[in-house]
Amino acid sequence: MSDPYRIDPLSRPSAPPRKRGGSVLGALLWVVLVVGVAVNLVSNIAMGGELTLIGLAGGVVGLAAGVGLVVYHVNRRRS
Repeated sequence: MSDPYRIDPLSRPSAPPRKRGGSVLGALLWVVLVVGVAVNLVSNIAMGGELTLIGLAGGVVGLAAGVGLVVYHVNRRRS
């Protein structure tokens, strides 16, 4: 007797293809993050921890790149 609820292995739908590798935007965001953090770090070390405009700009750029990476990651997981 055949099972009416059995799924034939040949008629199963295939899984959607996974996206492999990153994109140019992801790589660019990583580079901007590293450069922003490096500028902030060097500025803070050079000035003895005082707030400078260059250090502040580096920190803001690094923070924005970090937020961009999180948003980029969440959007790639949804698609």
